[in-house]
Amino acid sequence: MSLRPQTGFSLLEVLVVLTILAILTGTVMLSFTGADAAQALKGAAERMAMRIELARQHSLTRNREWGIYLEEDAYRFAEFDPEQQVWVEQVQRPFNDVDLPDLVGLSLDLEEYDALPFEEEDGLPQILIFSSGEVTPFRILLEPEWQAEPWQVASDGLARVEASQAEDVLR
Repeated sequence: MSLRPQTGFSLLEVLVVLTILAILTGTVMLSFTGADAAQALKGAAERMAMRIELARQHSLTRNREWGIYLEEDAYRFAEFDPEQQVWVEQVQRPFNDVDLPDLVGLSLDLEEYDALPFEEEDGLPQILIFSSGEVTPFRILLEPEWQAEPWQVASDGLARVEASQAEDVLR
């Protein structure tokens, strides 16, 4: 009777390899998920800056004042109707209501005020865009609830609205 050496893998060896592969796959997926969230935050800040600049251009070309209403997790644009003396919310793209990505909040700093609540006083938008092209000087922080640097969208009132990572934010 001849003894043949066994070929192949034992069940234990296969299970060990599968466990290692599952751990590595989970680690890779978690790192991609974090990158996706950071990319979504950056994209939201850049889109906000672009929309504000578009509203500024519309304000200049139509010779009408525009405004931005901010909430804790969304923002919306309005145009002032001088005949009716009311702010008319814009519903057409790209000025329709904008919801931020999940777990991202907004905070607003204006030059003259420390911090502004999100309630509109007398129906006025928190940020005004004048038909002359000027904007209320502002800094909007997009703050993630996860461990990541916040992004800011800001303008001094005359310069182009810019989105950048906010390193000087106190947490």
